[in-house]
Amino acid sequence: MNNEIKFLFKERKSRISEALREFLTRPENVELLELPWGGSLAKKILDYTAGGKCLRGNLVLLGAEAAGVDLDLEPSYFKAAAAVELFQSGILMHDDIIDGDLTRRGRPSAHAEFAEILKNQGVADFRKQGESVAVCLGDICLMLTFALLNETASDLARLKKVNYFWGREFAKVGDAEIADTYYSGADVVPSAEAILDLYRGKTAGYTFRLPLLTGVMLADGSDDLRNRLDKYAMNLGVVFQIKDDELGIFGSEDELGKPVGSDIRENKKTIYWQALFSSATPAEKEELAGIFGHPAPTKEMVERVRYLLETKGIRRAVAKLADSLLARAGDALEGLKAPRVAELRQLIALSAERRS
Repeated sequence: MNNEIKFLFKERKSRISEALREFLTRPENVELLELPWGGSLAKKILDYTAGGKCLRGNLVLLGAEAAGVDLDLEPSYFKAAAAVELFQSGILMHDDIIDGDLTRRGRPSAHAEFAEILKNQGVADFRKQGESVAVCLGDICLMLTFALLNETASDLARLKKVNYFWGREFAKVGDAEIADTYYSGADVVPSAEAILDLYRGKTAGYTFRLPLLTGVMLADGSDDLRNRLDKYAMNLGVVFQIKDDELGIFGSEDELGKPVGSDIRENKKTIYWQALFSSATPAEKEELAGIFGHPAPTKEMVERVRYLLETKGIRRAVAKLADSLLARAGDALEGLKAPRVAELRQLIALSAERRS
């Protein structure tokens, strides 16, 4: 059954991508996004976005359909979906610089790609300049996000509410990113609840809550539908981040599209980190302090972290937490009479088994 939602998302990804392509390749945008020494920025954005699964864009469409929209009659909702994906691309360009990641979605990250171009142009400080260009391109994506959103055929008052909603939710992402950066560099052990709260702001809000509720709000869905999908989205979104953390340690590079162990290198204060350091012996803490934050963690270091997480029962305990959050997400849909509820339930099952 989960293959049904995968097929639906894959089918709609092409329409979301086409809506973004149509917007970015308009003459006025082509002119805006032409880089004399680096080619078409519009093409770079499109290539970058194409590597994703369009999860967020698809959630916009599911939210609209749950509120009664027929996408065949109102295809402009694909523009709102494309706008969310454009934001995602922009924020990932910034995120890769913060985290020092050189790959994204199986290809060079934006700043790494620009650095290579600038190196070939003979620029001395090509790495720094590559980061600067990627920051600017990320900013362009974020600004154009709102221009594309406003082309959705919806009541002006609803669009105004959604614009305000987006501004607030996107600000929360930045606030959570600041907390994440602080935790990574500071010698502190945040509580498990503090980390889960960070997940709500950094991932759950804009990965699930924002797109789903955007579709509902644009379609003028009921308060009951909005409240239910809000609860559903926040619980599912936290699980999404927990799964990211798990895959960052236990996954494979082929599945992730980036090196395993990046969270260890960046000393990310994940829910796994919190449980591991809270339960470690003094000797283990000293050992782990030499692993987390290491500029190039070895395979043996990653294996040691995996071993401790398994033998201390932490992986199992975190999985149990994820299961309880998935159950709450399912409870939010109980008795809901709306289109696409079956697909929303399939997403819960898919989240439980996600491998990339």
